[in-house]
Amino acid sequence: MTAMMAVRMLGAHDHDWFRGVYSETYRPLLAYARRRVDHATADEVVADTFFTAWRRRDDVPDGSERLWLFGVARNMIRNAARSNWRRQAAHDRLRIANPPEAIDNVADAADDRSTMLRTALGSLSEADREVLMLVAWEELSHAEIGQVLGISANASAIRVHRARKRLAARLEHLEHLDHSEAGESNAKELRRHGQAARERPDEHQPERPDDDSARKAQ
Repeated sequence: MTAMMAVRMLGAHDHDWFRGVYSETYRPLLAYARRRVDHATADEVVADTFFTAWRRRDDVPDGSERLWLFGVARNMIRNAARSNWRRQAAHDRLRIANPPEAIDNVADAADDRSTMLRTALGSLSEADREVLMLVAWEELSHAEIGQVLGISANASAIRVHRARKRLAARLEHLEHLDHSEAGESNAKELRRHGQAARERPDEHQPERPDDDSARKAQ
């Protein structure tokens, strides 16, 4: 069922409400989903989320519709991930952490820092990734994140703080590895050049005459 099919099923008194919510939240909700799953799955998540909003009209808080929809979509994405994990765990864990578009962007990125950030983010737990993505991509406050996750603003702030610390630690570790690999590569290159220099004859050293040439000269 598409989101607009749900509109047709509504009573007349709810048409305006649903159309208003749909108009204001469709794009940010779709962006939210596509940052976490592939496009086809994201479209399904969005449609099912709006259908849930229609069925649970009385549960949708006035003024916080977008955050409520994010929370519903988040649960649907998590449930989809669990179902897919049973069939193809490794592939789907990677897809949830980094959608195909993001993987392509990482592969083609010229900015090493961006690539490193993607790698560090992908190495975090799902919970840490989610709060950091809500901050960076959805630009939500701690209070708004709390509404999406169903926790208090204080608990949300603590989660964000801890997730940022873990992300910083991952980045520091990756940077250390990168520098170590670069140093080892330079050392190998220097050893190779040194070996080549030792094996190459010195062009400035005069050739020593052989014994026959020396006797003839005498």
